[in-house]
Amino acid sequence: VSTQSTGVFSALILPFLYMFIGPLPFFGIATSKLQLLLVLALLGFFVPMGCTPILLIMIEVYKARNGGHMSISASNTIVSLYCSCFPLGAVIGSFSAGIVSLYAPFELSTGVLGIIFLLESTFSIVYCWRVVRMKEHAKISNEETPLLGY
Repeated sequence: VSTQSTGVFSALILPFLYMFIGPLPFFGIATSKLQLLLVLALLGFFVPMGCTPILLIMIEVYKARNGGHMSISASNTIVSLYCSCFPLGAVIGSFSAGIVSLYAPFELSTGVLGIIFLLESTFSIVYCWRVVRMKEHAKISNEETPLLGY
């Protein structure tokens, strides 16, 4: 399984799981502890599935654009950006859900967070598609890098 397909699969599943935390009223599902625990367990499975490939994709993109070479400072910068974005996303997600919860019930606030996450996932899928296209271009031009797997 490629890192891009794992990231895309996770990007498709996660927004819908967030919409089921509440769940959104139009799903017609009654809120229960079992439903909430099941969704949280699934989130615990799919979040790392989406996060892990992103670092590898970032490194692959850098190497593909720089002829397969990566300095230590570039590697450190990419890892630092990756590690700082996850807590920033947690803060932004919690903050936006908190604001929405002032004006809407819990079901709608988690649903709105899921819809925001769906937009983010759409951008992630477009990004993964561009990485695949860049790999194809690198393959056509006979450029090879270790992580691109030629």
